[in-house]
Amino acid sequence: MESNFHEEGFTDKRQLELAVETAQKTTGMATRDQSTTLLESAYQSIADARELSQSEELAALDSDFLHKQHQLLDHCQHQLDEFKK
Repeated sequence: MESNFHEEGFTDKRQLELAVETAQKTTGMATRDQSTTLLESAYQSIADARELSQSEELAALDSDFLHKQHQLLDHCQHQLDEFKK
């Protein structure tokens, strides 16, 4: 049986939680500081978290958990899109 623990000891679920938290924090910093560099980083953080959420291991998790993480990422994306206008 394949383990879902990574070298750092985080499960795929925890890694996704951390990726979403990073996207949220980066989004907040980008909009607060009005920095184009941070804006690009925030978009990349969202993309990275979305990619991570597509893993096979996470597909077997509680769908409510994944839905909540996707909602948080959608909110970040919306904030960035509104900021760019």
